[in-house]
Amino acid sequence: MALSSLPKAAFLLLATLALTYSTLTISDSHTKKEKGPPAVKHGDVEKAWSNAGNGQRITVFTADLTTANENKLGKKVNPQTPKDAQGFFIGAYNSLTHRMRFMLGYSHLSKGGVSMSHFHMQCKGDGKEPPICKPGQPSGPIIQTICGMPTHPGMMSDWPKTQADKGKHTLAEKCAEGTNGYIMGIWTVEEPYRKGLMEGKVFVNLHTPLDPKGEVSGLLTKQ
Repeated sequence: MALSSLPKAAFLLLATLALTYSTLTISDSHTKKEKGPPAVKHGDVEKAWSNAGNGQRITVFTADLTTANENKLGKKVNPQTPKDAQGFFIGAYNSLTHRMRFMLGYSHLSKGGVSMSHFHMQCKGDGKEPPICKPGQPSGPIIQTICGMPTHPGMMSDWPKTQADKGKHTLAEKCAEGTNGYIMGIWTVEEPYRKGLMEGKVFVNLHTPLDPKGEVSGLLTKQ
């Protein structure tokens, strides 16, 4: 599915309505199974990190994925990368279940299409961020694989090396084929990354055989 097959604004509107509805439906079914209101298990610290949506139940996130954004990360794309390579992200995040149902679309990527895709945390290295952000080392470590490698921790140097991430798998069985396409999934955002998500520090990256470090990327922004 090419992005040009439908006006982008119209497509995003339809996708927003569909994702929000499905996210609310999942939340309702999840809530009905609960015997009582969910309890905070880890005290005030978890409350602070889990502050999502400022009281709103659903928060919509979008991102424009471009080669320009990739270059800003310091991962220069290959000169042979198509100039019109692009993509978009739209997701509906539920602050009750901490699940984000999302759609990631792309078009005009280099030959081979998407080989890997991840959610990353944009770190400053100031020591005031989640443990995955090492003090004094600004970086964009992987916090969740969408598709492709790695499917388990320890396979890449920036993959989280914590017990909580042991055995973590991808959100999609495999990356979509072709230079135009889309990927859909549900991400259960772990507690250490919720604050960063709400503060606009999480970005999506699409990797290709031509640009193994990343071809297009974009920060998730609240709408």
